[in-house]
Amino acid sequence: MRTLPNTTDRYGEIGVTRIGHAALYLSYKNERIAVDPYSEVADYSALPEATAILITHDHYDHYDPEAIRKIATPETTFIAPPKVADLLREDGFGQRIVVLANGDSTEYKGLIRIDAVPAYNVVRERAPGQPFHPQGIGNGYILTLDDKRIYIAGDTEPTPEMRRIDFIFIAFLPLMLPFTMSEEEFVEAAKIIGPAYLYPYHYNTVDKEKLQRALPDIIVK
Repeated sequence: MRTLPNTTDRYGEIGVTRIGHAALYLSYKNERIAVDPYSEVADYSALPEATAILITHDHYDHYDPEAIRKIATPETTFIAPPKVADLLREDGFGQRIVVLANGDSTEYKGLIRIDAVPAYNVVRERAPGQPFHPQGIGNGYILTLDDKRIYIAGDTEPTPEMRRIDFIFIAFLPLMLPFTMSEEEFVEAAKIIGPAYLYPYHYNTVDKEKLQRALPDIIVK
């Protein structure tokens, strides 16, 4: 039977289920949105089929065709940046693909507004002049539903654009060096955004009690 883990957090009609790494499910009314499905953290054949699949960028731990095939139906809608949209087509996915570059937005089924925001490295590089995540390639997303805004940051460091993000109810921020943020940068980003609820994700290890002490006005999940 396809079911979500019994770790879902409920915020009214909004459900948040962490799967592992950067993978999660968001549920709202009859919609199940899978974010960055990743085979190494779960058996996706046992997880619910997705009405929508949201992909942040093309790295293997975010764009995983094997995981996607196990939860995609002919009616599933994909939301993805241009590079990932090209990969989806190359890999044979014929479903509807909503292509969003940084700054684009869409209305999903008249229920959820989805805004694509920049996600990139400011200083960290795999080689000189080659950031782990170049500007303009990957997306973060802001989902607005029930007048609540959910920020899924993707793989990013604190960026100038992040300083313009506000009124966030739930935020997912990455915490992994060298690819995304240090603990200090994570705390800085959380203070900039100021969500009511904060989920560290895409990490190897995390000391949530320490983060909670550093962010007394935010509930760290």
